[in-house]
Amino acid sequence: MTTKPAAEIRVEPGVFKTLKTFPATVHALLIFTLIIRFSYFMAWPFIAMIMTQNYHMSPVAIGCAMTSSALVSVGLGMYGGQISDRLGRRIILLMGCGFSAVGYILLAQATGVGLFITGLMIIGVCFAWVDPPLRALMSDLLGDRRRRALALQVRYYLVNVAAVLGPLVGIAFGLTSQKGTFLITGLSYFPFFIYVLLFIPAGKPVNTPPADKVSAVRLHQVMGIIIRDKIFVAGLLCSTLCSIVFIHFEAVLPQYLLLLNSDAAVKLVTLILVTNASTVLVFQTFLVRIMARMHLPQRILLGAVIFFFSQLCFFSLRTADSWLWLSVTVLFSAGEAILMPNLNILLDQLAPAEHRGAYLGASTLSTLGIAAGPLLGGVMLAMTGPGVFISTAMLSLLLCAIIYVNRQRMLARLQAKS
Repeated sequence: MTTKPAAEIRVEPGVFKTLKTFPATVHALLIFTLIIRFSYFMAWPFIAMIMTQNYHMSPVAIGCAMTSSALVSVGLGMYGGQISDRLGRRIILLMGCGFSAVGYILLAQATGVGLFITGLMIIGVCFAWVDPPLRALMSDLLGDRRRRALALQVRYYLVNVAAVLGPLVGIAFGLTSQKGTFLITGLSYFPFFIYVLLFIPAGKPVNTPPADKVSAVRLHQVMGIIIRDKIFVAGLLCSTLCSIVFIHFEAVLPQYLLLLNSDAAVKLVTLILVTNASTVLVFQTFLVRIMARMHLPQRILLGAVIFFFSQLCFFSLRTADSWLWLSVTVLFSAGEAILMPNLNILLDQLAPAEHRGAYLGASTLSTLGIAAGPLLGGVMLAMTGPGVFISTAMLSLLLCAIIYVNRQRMLARLQAKS
């Protein structure tokens, strides 16, 4: 899945009572998150198929296009939080909604590959100027740490609910792998745009420090800070490797299934996506308490080992049998449910308080894995076919090695901060 939780899911007494204390604006933001992601999951997972079937693009060309879009998101995301701090959440959300709507509508109306790729570049703004400012706005509106964590947890669950229902509704109405689905996604941003325009106040967030006390951290300064912190670099590299392996599942696997069996690909991809999201929901609900008894490096190592074996299983499949693919998807999703939240927690806890802003800004560099993944996967798919899964297995093994080598130093630092 294209989503990462910001905090570990914990089931605590009084959750529903706490939810009732949320401001109405936070409830509205959560609802709009569900609506936008629901329409997103009806279309986006099938974009590689559309580029293959409608524009006859090669895996390498598809990888270049998707990587370029992700790079736009990474580049803007590095400064998205600072822009919203300086100009206010309202203006950046309005710009993000506007760009995203235009980009998706352009995808739906494009008559040639040039316009289609242009739309792809524009929607790179979506994740940079909608998701981070939206999360920041919820944090602004919720004062205490527990309510902020709960809001992020609810948001993560809603994204996964959308990931389950979106493809199912899409395939039920014949919308999956159809360009017109992007029109629905684009139009879904307009109610959110109107709500932000009418109900979100302009100006800087409440309790924002004065401008002279907030030093903008430039990209080269961020790089200088993290390069000197070897433990954090190790965690950041693990997060990047995880992103590369995951984006292969989302962007490259559909292309491989299309090569394997073009007739069954759309239905199989839909089933795989629904199984993935459902498994993550189940694992996040029932296994987190058990995993809490293990320290962070152990959890990450376990998730990476599961990732490794799942990639070997993907490599071994040479048939479009849905039960085999869904079984391996469950294994992969178990690794995802363990890895993604715990890597986010690791990066957050490794960040020293005096440089937290710079470190959290630097942690967005892990999304370079999402940017590079489609291109690397497209090249490997064109060159080796199923061998692309051997490359992701090796990346998973490298993740295991990095965590194993650095586990004691990471644990010592985490214990020193507790």
